[in-house]
This record gives sequence, structure tokens and C-alpha cells, in this order.
Amino acid sequence: MATQTALNANDIAQLGFVALENFLKNKPIDQVASERPLLKALMAKKKPWGGGNQNIVEQIRTDYDSNFEWFGDTTGGTVNRSSAVTYNTRDTVKQASYPWNSAHDGFQFSEDFLLGNGILINDSQSPRNSSAAGLVQLTNVFNEAMEVLRLGFEKILDQSLHLSGAVAITTGTGTGSLANKAINGLDFLVNFDPRTGNVGGINRATAGNEYWRNNWDTGSGLNTHGTTSPTGYAHADLLTAMHDMWRKCQRNGGTPNFILAGTDFIKGYELAATASTALSRYAVQPGTSSAPWNLDPSLEIKEGGTFTGLYFQGVPIMWDPVFEDIDAITGSTPSNGTSVLWSKRCYMLNLNHLSLRPIQDNDMIARKPPREHTSYNYYWGMTWRGSLTANRMNCHGCIMASGA
Repeated sequence: MATQTALNANDIAQLGFVALENFLKNKPIDQVASERPLLKALMAKKKPWGGGNQNIVEQIRTDYDSNFEWFGDTTGGTVNRSSAVTYNTRDTVKQASYPWNSAHDGFQFSEDFLLGNGILINDSQSPRNSSAAGLVQLTNVFNEAMEVLRLGFEKILDQSLHLSGAVAITTGTGTGSLANKAINGLDFLVNFDPRTGNVGGINRATAGNEYWRNNWDTGSGLNTHGTTSPTGYAHADLLTAMHDMWRKCQRNGGTPNFILAGTDFIKGYELAATASTALSRYAVQPGTSSAPWNLDPSLEIKEGGTFTGLYFQGVPIMWDPVFEDIDAITGSTPSNGTSVLWSKRCYMLNLNHLSLRPIQDNDMIARKPPREHTSYNYYWGMTWRGSLTANRMNCHGCIMASGA
């Protein structure tokens, strides 16, 4: 008969908790796979929030309230150097307040499952025999559970960071990301019609708050609403529209430094770049004298395959595979009333003004809930609390292409 590892209930709960805690420290969630470029980029620049409030607050400057004036009266050719000057009281800063959200994932082992893996559980406090083979098996069981916990958490968090918070994601045996409980993601902050809605406590529809709108273009012109079911730009018109978008973002002090796009958009951009007489501005691989620049598919092995080998204004264009995942989950879910397939989207973002803000000491932490008295199951989990915030909106843009 095979030797069993005998542990009491407190042992198994504590061993699992310590194992999970060490796992998250040594292989944390921010070591994400490069096929999740948005999550990877946001995790790399995350800014923990140390405040104890219900909201995460971003300070935003809306005006200079300048009191600049020329002084010195020169009327009649005589200069009066003693003319008075004025001073004002300035109110240039507003607060954008973002509620934080809570995320959980967890797994459980029953005593029957553990016994089937050679691990005997009882409530005795007396000394126990623990075989080396049994402890190895216990380690293997925990390692697999922790790895799939991490990967599953990463997947749903990434999808949620793309969506508006109003879209439900159901996965596995759990409820997934429930609508209106999830984090408000990219589609909430950088929207294809940002003329309405309350973001960070600031109403985008209010006159004077136009600064709090991102730039957008669905094929009808920059920051023009167009239709609710747009088709986007064909490749012949795409580059001009992208330059217009770039300049608009740049004008507001936030040159884009991160570009994400879906498959159809990238197809359209490849056609546009290939047709351009100035291809060297968009592709990076030198070719022959007769074809001085080529699109190089080998470059796509970089960043786990999400780097397209294409640039715009010197910024790499990253393919985001999650765009197509979201289309499969939601279809053409309206972006604030405008139906735009994710595969046709491109986002020009400035990550200096878009931040993942986990609550201090609540960023992927291990949990050990108590065992229920009605069952012989043991529970372990991880939680995250935080928000996706922006302290400037008009430096970001989103644009749509038809892919043709």
C-alpha cells in the first residue's frame, strides 16, 4: 500500500496559503505574456494608490487662469511707468475621481481529491508522518492550481481592461466579469463618441468640458460623429486620417507613445504603407536597391508575435489579439452608441496620462478563507483592487479602418 502524507486541516490550509503567497511573489501577475500587450504595458507603468478613499483621484489642470497684461501707458507719446497692475486668485486644478473595483479568483480542494492524491487530512494535532513522495505530490497539485489561477486571472483582467465595465464576461464555472461591477476599461475612457457620459466625475457633455474628450474617427472625419454603424477608412485614405489624429493628440501636449490595433486595421495599414511612395516612414526593414524598404514578416517574432514590423511616426504598432477575442465574446458591442468592431480599431495612447492604479497592498494578494463547517473543502484565492485612470483625455485617440 502506498504511503500517505498525513496532515491536519490547519496544516493544509497554511501550506496552500504560503505556497500561493510565494508563487505570487516569485512569479507575479505583472510578468504577463507578451501576447497581452495592453496589460503588459499598463502593468509595467502601474502606479499604486495609497489613499484610503472610495475613489482614486487624479489632479488635472484645466486652464492657466492667466492674468498676463502689458503695462505702462504710452498714450500721447509719454510713457507712464507707474501704471497699476492687477493680480488674481487662480483656480486651475480639478479632480477626476475614479471608483476602484474589486476582483477575485480562487480554487478549492476537497478532502476526497487530496486523499486521491495520497494526502490524508484529519483534525488531529498529534505528530504525523509526511512521506517525501507525498509532499512532492502535494507540491505538484498546488503548482498546477496556482499556475492556472494566475493565467485565468490574467486573461479576464486583460479583457476587462479593454471593455467599458458594462459588458459581462462569463468564463468557466464562475460568473466572470459581471456587468457594472467590472473595472471601467479602455472603451470607457477612450471612446468612439466621447461627447456624452460621466468619466472621473466630469461630464463630457457639459459645455466647457471639451478638454475631457478623447479624439476619435470612424471614417467620417476627425471628431465627427458620422453613423452609428460606420465602416471605417479604406487604405487609400487611412494615412491622411492617421496623421490628422496624430497632430490632434500631439497638439494637446501628449504625443502618443503606444499604438494598439486589431487585425483588420493592420491589414488596411499594411496596404496603405505598401502603396505609399514614402514606405520608409512606415516600415523598418531595409531591402534591395530596387525596393529600398520592405515589410519584414520576421519582425513579428518580437514581443511574442504582437509586434507587426510597422511603425507610425516612429512608434511601433502592436497587434492586440484580445481585440478579436472581444469581438467573439461581444460582437460589435456599441462604443457609447457607435458599433465598432474591435478588429477594425486602432488606439493612439499616451501612457504618461493613462494609468493602472492598484490600491496599495491590494495588488494581487493571496487569500486563505476559512473552511466551511458544512463541507470538507479547503479554499485559496487571490484578489486585486484598483482602477484604470486618466489625467488627460485629449492626448488619446481611436480610429477605425475597414481593412480593405
